[in-house]
Amino acid sequence: MAIPNKKQKYSYADYLTWDDEERLELIDGEIFNMSPAPSRRHQQVLRELSTAFSVFLRGKDCEVFFAPFDVR
Repeated sequence: MAIPNKKQKYSYADYLTWDDEERLELIDGEIFNMSPAPSRRHQQVLRELSTAFSVFLRGKDCEVFFAPFDVR
């Protein structure tokens, strides 16, 4: 599927039908282009932060998620 019409409102069900080739996100029914993949340095910093938060939160009722995932 080509990039959907950005002037139309969409639902999460619509979002699930789109190709993964285009990095898009859906916020309040509107489509936004996502940033390009992060740099190596960004990933290194993210790994260190994730490790520090994971150690701090061990045994608590909170979790750290390293990779992005859909949030509804």
